[in-house]
Amino acid sequence: MAETDPVETAWRIHAAVADWTGKVDAKAGFALTLESAVLAAVIALAESGHHLGKVHGTVPKGLFWLGVALLGLAALAAVSVVSPRLRSQPGHDPHQHFVYFGDLRHWDPEHLAEKLTTTSALAPLTRQLVDMSQIAWVKHQRVRQSLALAVAGVAVTALAWLLG
Repeated sequence: MAETDPVETAWRIHAAVADWTGKVDAKAGFALTLESAVLAAVIALAESGHHLGKVHGTVPKGLFWLGVALLGLAALAAVSVVSPRLRSQPGHDPHQHFVYFGDLRHWDPEHLAEKLTTTSALAPLTRQLVDMSQIAWVKHQRVRQSLALAVAGVAVTALAWLLG
């Protein structure tokens, strides 16, 4: 069995993490579309005087507004997934890193070419892998939270309509 180059392996992992991040962003966009549509429909029904929108009593009204709030939080959680994550840590020296595009923009092309020919990419690449993986993990958790909040919001709103 041939020995695998660690830098090549790291780049393959980098591509996989980038792919997973893109997929979770797509899931968040889908969730946001559904949550926004449901939230708009609930509000439209409530304001139109439609039979489904009529809620009477303190408990059903409280449940209705709780459901609306949960749907709003679900949408905000989905938005937080697709918001760009740009590294800006105090004391971070972009001239020590050359894998992240936010750092590359600070480099002089000739100095970068020299750095790439004299330095292994493994250390900065593994740092980037850890950073990207942390971001992807948070994004996946927020999509899960978004969907759970949306289901709870629909359930509570439906309960309000059934009771009211």
